Amino acid sequence: METLGYLAALAAAASWAFSSLLTVGPVRALGTITFNTLRMASVALMLTLFLLVQQGNAIPDTHHLIQLALSGFIGIYLGDTFLFGSVKRLGPRMAGLLFAANAPISFLIGMMWFDESYSITNVLGLLLVIAGVALALAFRAQSGKHAWEQPFGKVSSGIAAGLLAALCQSVGTFIALDAMVAGTDPVLATATRVWIAAIFLFLTLWARNGRKVFALYSGLSLNVAARIVGSGVIGMGVGMSLLLWAIKTAPVGTVATLSATTPIILLPMVWWMTKERPRAVSLWAATAVVIGVGLVFSHT
Repeated sequence: METLGYLAALAAAASWAFSSLLTVGPVRALGTITFNTLRMASVALMLTLFLLVQQGNAIPDTHHLIQLALSGFIGIYLGDTFLFGSVKRLGPRMAGLLFAANAPISFLIGMMWFDESYSITNVLGLLLVIAGVALALAFRAQSGKHAWEQPFGKVSSGIAAGLLAALCQSVGTFIALDAMVAGTDPVLATATRVWIAAIFLFLTLWARNGRKVFALYSGLSLNVAARIVGSGVIGMGVGMSLLLWAIKTAPVGTVATLSATTPIILLPMVWWMTKERPRAVSLWAATAVVIGVGLVFSHT
């Protein structure tokens, strides 16, 4: 069963990598909140339909429902908003590297919340992740000429958004962990978290635009709509459900390491989509991040 958990973690990483490629154009055209509201709404409806067809899922108790709701607010509503803000400004590859910082952040949170012990190896892992991200940022000018790799707005804002996304993802995962260990169905857990995020995203959009909120999507092309819905279904519906299932069936540390391989998986995907061969520094940076994540969780 653990082997299936490892495969699920890798599949989750691949899902996030591919879905991030679908988001760049739509998020830059619509804006982060407008884009993510439609994305989350489509995922929430898809997961609800799946649960209705599946049936037989036990509803978590109130305590675990509150945990999942809070996890959805922090990990998805805030986390995804920051993440796509980073993707919008920096592109999928750089945002993916910054987001990988959620692994060492999770380790630090584990030490503070659960009084976990750590070793020199773990500290080296933390430093390696930091070095990998710093390397990518330092040589960002060599990232490529494709529009995806060019800055869109303030670079500093994109970096801050990527790191905040990593923090929110880590906190959200820790909050949901108790409910998952208790045996909550991964799809039901994901649906609960996504619905909370979708509701708050819509309220945010309504607060900004009032009754004009629906007019924001009036000129949406079928291609852009398909990319938004596809990114949500693949990245959130499939990817997050796989991750939560992996957490239930395999050691959390190994799952975190495997699911953090998104930056490396992204490289050949970006190469295929942009026709631009990744620079050596991109490969070194992504490899450093993944190895660092492995060292961070080497005690689990």
